[in-house]
Amino acid sequence: MIRKTAERLTRHGYVLATAAIAVSTLLFLPGRGDFATGQWALFYILVILLVASVAGPGPSVLAAVLAFFTWNFFFLPPYHTLAVRDPKDWVSLGAFLIVGVIVGILAGRMREREARAVAREQETAALNRLSAELVSQTSTEALAETALAEIVALLEASSADLFVAHRGGLHSYRAARPDEAPDSGVVERAEWVFRHEQPLGLPDAEADGEPAPAPAFRAVGDGRGMYLPLRSPSGASGVLTIAGRADGVKYSPADARLAASLANLVGVFLERQNLQAAATRAQAAREADQLKSSLLSSVSHELKTPLAALTATVSNLLESDVDWDEQSVRDELRAIVGDVTRLNNSIGALLDLSRLEAHAWEPRLELYDLEDIVAAGVDTLPAHERARVLIELPEDLPAVALDFAQWARVLQNLLENAFLYAGAGSPVTAGAEATERGLRIWVSDEGPGIPADEQEAVFDKFYRGRSSGAKAPSGTGLGLAITREIVRAHGGTIHVEDVRPHGARFVIVLPTQDAGPGPTKVGA
Repeated sequence: MIRKTAERLTRHGYVLATAAIAVSTLLFLPGRGDFATGQWALFYILVILLVASVAGPGPSVLAAVLAFFTWNFFFLPPYHTLAVRDPKDWVSLGAFLIVGVIVGILAGRMREREARAVAREQETAALNRLSAELVSQTSTEALAETALAEIVALLEASSADLFVAHRGGLHSYRAARPDEAPDSGVVERAEWVFRHEQPLGLPDAEADGEPAPAPAFRAVGDGRGMYLPLRSPSGASGVLTIAGRADGVKYSPADARLAASLANLVGVFLERQNLQAAATRAQAAREADQLKSSLLSSVSHELKTPLAALTATVSNLLESDVDWDEQSVRDELRAIVGDVTRLNNSIGALLDLSRLEAHAWEPRLELYDLEDIVAAGVDTLPAHERARVLIELPEDLPAVALDFAQWARVLQNLLENAFLYAGAGSPVTAGAEATERGLRIWVSDEGPGIPADEQEAVFDKFYRGRSSGAKAPSGTGLGLAITREIVRAHGGTIHVEDVRPHGARFVIVLPTQDAGPGPTKVGA
């Protein structure tokens, strides 16, 4: 409100100066006989100062000239004429005119400097406020909402639009007062500004030597709106458009500077966002390359080793100069089956993990007895290893809703991992119990255990433990990663515990099933 009033007074300053002298003269006339003729000059100086402080230097000079004539006409004898009876009054009149003009100019300039200082302070505060808000923004939508609302409020614009380059075009965001109708020409002008990277409608464009806009857009330069390209080192990233004020007051050069500063802030934000997106893509590409390298390193060994063994075994069987007895042939065929099984397991692990991560292997929940699932997991082991598994399952365990195939794979992975580190002939225990937190399932071994700094890393893809005393790690390093994904898909958790005096225990906790209708129990 104060800003609008000051702008109106400045715009009609000469009218204000004339009215101020006229009104003050009418107020002074009744006391003409009570004061000396020279004292009225002091009263008029006060009026000139008032006009200068409100309207600026030009109107204050007009007020000084008008005061010169009104003082002479109404307060210096002979009254109501411009003649001067006493020659000394000419000196007073001349001195009054000079002092009035100088005082008016100086006061007006002080007022202008103060106005510029206040405007700069407001600009700085607005830029600081907007920059602080933009730092916390993470999306273009949030940026547009914050920046446009600030611009509309700060410049008292009827509306503002932000056009952001997106997929070869301009995507727009808008903020406007409730009664403001959109201008159909905004998009066309914004596209022109974006293509040419030149502003339109800036009040000081000609003074700054900016190139003239295209003829179709010359009407924009009447102060009704400003169009600014959002420049950045990588080129224009969008366009900021600010419609004219609803009260028709034109934008000043100070307003244009503020708008340009705001546009630069928005452009910096968009550039930062583009750089962050590029950095994210680069990081994702690096991680993908690392993953591919790890995958190739692990899989190439695990696939080539059984293939080489298969090739060597089959080549031996095909040798014509060797007499094979039936038992030797069976032994070689048994080795071939082992290599094929190992190859199949490696390929199956890769496929299972990819299906889990792509959510293409969703669990199909049905009620099962945990004893059946543990038995299925044990049956996947080689026959000579099954006897090493000790099963500790209470008889009163409740049925649990699981995907049978997935959990058979979980038990298989945990048991194979335990055999790898338990040592030759050492038993492996699989057990479960019902707790307040849910169903607790574990597989433990009597191996060297897992160091504390590895107990989380063992669930990462392609990770192999470094525990001393264990066998040389083999396999793709995907078994525990697959196990964790399956457990997570069932809403459970898995972690590693130490076993005293030595060993490791993998513990799964499944939440207790809610009462009520649920999956049908299988095998009941």
